[in-house]
Amino acid sequence: MGFGSLKQQPCLENPINQVSVYPWSSMLSSQPYNPLVVGVSTFPQPENLAEVYLDLMKKILTRALVAHGMERHTIHSRSAKSKLVASLNQRLAQARLELVRLLPSTPDDYLESGHEATNRVEDAESMLGTRQFDRMQRCIVDVLEKQVPGDLLEAGVWRGGMTIFMRAVLKAYACRDRKVWVVDSFAGLPPIDGQKESFDWKLGDMAVSLETVRGNFARYSLLDEQVEFLKGYFNESLPKSSIGPLAILRIDADLYTSTLDALEHLYPRLSPGGYAVFDDYQNLPDCQRAIDEYRKKHGITEEIHKIDTRAVYWQRSH
Repeated sequence: MGFGSLKQQPCLENPINQVSVYPWSSMLSSQPYNPLVVGVSTFPQPENLAEVYLDLMKKILTRALVAHGMERHTIHSRSAKSKLVASLNQRLAQARLELVRLLPSTPDDYLESGHEATNRVEDAESMLGTRQFDRMQRCIVDVLEKQVPGDLLEAGVWRGGMTIFMRAVLKAYACRDRKVWVVDSFAGLPPIDGQKESFDWKLGDMAVSLETVRGNFARYSLLDEQVEFLKGYFNESLPKSSIGPLAILRIDADLYTSTLDALEHLYPRLSPGGYAVFDDYQNLPDCQRAIDEYRKKHGITEEIHKIDTRAVYWQRSH
């Protein structure tokens, strides 16, 4: 059973998110003031059980729900100083101790997305901000209401946060006839073509194993027969896949070549009335170039809408 009936929501305008910061120093008078993240408002504001559930999913997948003023972060071995700390941590580990870096976190950090999100809680299943989850919810509700045929798919999933949320939306509205496709190499980025990529990516960057992503679905009780995993580099796995019509296509591929591979094999399967969503269009020129070239080649003229400072989407008209 789902939590509530579908409710019509406009799907093409950008929502306004509100954030609230409350001083906690009155309760901890001996401690310096640190703002706590206690109120990242999502959209739509919850009015029924389905929306309350999805509101909580957004906040926990991003860790906005448990964030506070200073977030602990593992110190990685990138400099001589960090290597010294890493060596010290090996010894401290025997006493179950660790040196960490503390960084300030604010509500705004959870609205927007970031590749490293170094000032947010570091164990989240997603680096995306709540604005991207807001938009995804509204797009899925729209295709369910209008009965746009097809499954939901994300190509490039990292820890699986957005696909977990996709499955949660289907669960919330008791939709049992659509699947969520989780498409990734699960081994990180493919070999980098230096002639086509301008960003300093490395082979294997962003790697998260299939077992880890499956485990993340299971943590939320959302690992079931409506979730399909497709493993492999896009140019190898997609041509021989059994993916059918799509109502939602989200691509978060980071590279020019991977973005183009995903578009060439998946966009033709997107149903009219469905949504194409792209992370990194505004902040990674290689991704933007791939998308713009594909749109021009295939005569795609639908208006591109911004979601946050990185992502965009359009609704396929034909």
